[in-house]
Amino acid sequence: YELQKALEMEKKSHWRRANELFATHPPTIKRILMLEEMEQEIHQAGGQLPANIYKFV
Repeated sequence: YELQKALEMEKKSHWRRANELFATHPPTIKRILMLEEMEQEIHQAGGQLPANIYKFV
């Protein structure tokens, strides 16, 4: 729940665009969305993800 709340706050931030311009990495929200997309693609391709895939996240 806290992660979702933090992501929503980051999406609404007025400083988000400025931070993106000077950042060396994509914002957390974009990274998580990309990971979710990758997970969906793996599932659609019939791949099986390990049960503990998010152990270190």
